[in-house]
Amino acid sequence: MVIHIPVRESNYIEKILLPVMVYFIVNVKQNEWIYTILKEKFFYEEQEECHQILHMAHEILKGRRKGVAQDLTRNAFESYIKSSLNNWLCDPLSFSFSSYIRFRLRTYREMVAKLAEVAIDEYKMEQEYQMFIETLRQQVSSRKSRLSCVHLIFDESFIFYDDKGRRLKQEKLVQYIDEELLKQNDVYIDTKVIAPLLSISPKKIYLYTKEQDHNMIITLRNVFQERVQLHGLHDFERNVKNLKNKGNALDFLSF
Repeated sequence: MVIHIPVRESNYIEKILLPVMVYFIVNVKQNEWIYTILKEKFFYEEQEECHQILHMAHEILKGRRKGVAQDLTRNAFESYIKSSLNNWLCDPLSFSFSSYIRFRLRTYREMVAKLAEVAIDEYKMEQEYQMFIETLRQQVSSRKSRLSCVHLIFDESFIFYDDKGRRLKQEKLVQYIDEELLKQNDVYIDTKVIAPLLSISPKKIYLYTKEQDHNMIITLRNVFQERVQLHGLHDFERNVKNLKNKGNALDFLSF
């Protein structure tokens, strides 16, 4: 494909041609290249699986995957294309798009290949995480509740309180843990937070935190689902005070 821009229209290069070509390369050609890499280099054949990996690549470019290389961003990719096109375009213009892709985008296609590889790694980790979550959900659904509720504070570390508002220290939590949970070789279960919660299997988990996007908070919400009720840290004292007052009133009535 050859694009011709006469002299009188050359002022449209920056305002029209450049943005359109950047969009086309980043949103159309890039997806095609990723699909090709998945099928020819990594031998992915299922269309749905390729689609999910491509979606993961888009999430990476949008900065939605923690811990991924900082150079894999949409801005970085677009900036490279803009710089490359600015060096390639001339005025008046006769422009071979296929030649441009073949000779000027080798480095860019290496960036796309790196993106595809990282997306595959992230996709595999996501699949493993979802299997882990499903395994823990099955544990939750198969267990009887040993406490009606648990109050769980997260402020750099986790602190447990029972349904009476009494603090559960680590030695008490260890007593709750079902040893069979820890014998499962196919999945690692955290012994300080997840194992006690699975073993207690409370009907309600009141979770107090200011870090709702913390990995452990996200995992607890995914595992226990509707059982988890999120609160701010400032809500804890009021809720536990109400519990203790209620307990004192019941003790008085029973007396």
